Amino acid sequence: MDAPSAIPLHGLFCGAGHFAKIQLTAWQSVRGARIVGLYNRTLERARACQAEFQIEKVSDDFETLLATVRPDFVDICTAVETHLPLARMAAAQKIPILCQKPLAPHVSESEELVATCEQAGVRLMANDNWRWQGWYRELKRLLDAGTIGAPQHARFLLRPGDGWGEEPYPLQPFFREMERFVLLETGGHYLDTMRFFFGDIAALHCLTRRRNPHIRAEDAAIVTLEFALGVTAIFDADRTAATAQVRPPVNGHVFIEGTAGNLRLTEDGTIYLSRRGAVEERHEYTLPPGYRGGSAIATQQHFIDCLRTGAAFETDGRDYLAIERAVDACYRSAEHRTVEKLT
Repeated sequence: MDAPSAIPLHGLFCGAGHFAKIQLTAWQSVRGARIVGLYNRTLERARACQAEFQIEKVSDDFETLLATVRPDFVDICTAVETHLPLARMAAAQKIPILCQKPLAPHVSESEELVATCEQAGVRLMANDNWRWQGWYRELKRLLDAGTIGAPQHARFLLRPGDGWGEEPYPLQPFFREMERFVLLETGGHYLDTMRFFFGDIAALHCLTRRRNPHIRAEDAAIVTLEFALGVTAIFDADRTAATAQVRPPVNGHVFIEGTAGNLRLTEDGTIYLSRRGAVEERHEYTLPPGYRGGSAIATQQHFIDCLRTGAAFETDGRDYLAIERAVDACYRSAEHRTVEKLT
């Protein structure tokens, strides 16, 4: 008989869209877990995923599926406006939740989602897989090792090149109708990664633009950030800018300056290191397999490992509210032309 620790945790997955398939693919490589049920409000799409990923049960009725599958965890990867009602039902059944970021469209709803889980005694992890991309894990390792001394300034450039034309974002066309877009959908990834690198955000200033008239919300933004430990940074996002490759692995570039040198990340995942007074050199490292440097697998493995051991999630729901509040502060700053203080 297998030891209890060897028995896989059974998961109920929510969603059947573009990114849901990336996460379902990743679940096939996660040790100690197996997806046994899938909910989607369009049953035809759920059945297509059932065949592709060999999932036992599917339904367009989440509450019924919860009762039928009796999962050990729920993974919510659906449209953002559905996160809160799905989390309410899972929390009522005392089931741990992995929820795609943002937790909800507005901070007040995200706070309600977190409070609902806490009141039910249910563990909640925000699924922000950006910080788990292999190149960012390696940059973090280099920073922690003091490779460039104390970090002082950073520039993060988002340039996926998928937002131009009359039908932008063909992989995720719902982006076109979002009331808030580039900061809510993508900016949170970057703010979380910067917080992972440099600590808490103290203040920020933001400008936004809508460059493509065929979408509803902003598709470009520049955010200037000050961190509590003294680092400054710029997040420069434009999803309409011309690029040689659409959606390259890194979706842009990163440059981090320290007291003893600099780190540079290119759009293909290559890292370059230059020490003070020395010529820049390529830094060799090994990327994990899978989507964007193994990010989806690593995120989901972390969730399962923490469920088994009781260790804290890196992106615990309560802690992740700091990122959602920072995103909300970006919108306030852009609207009122103000510097927003966060700590």
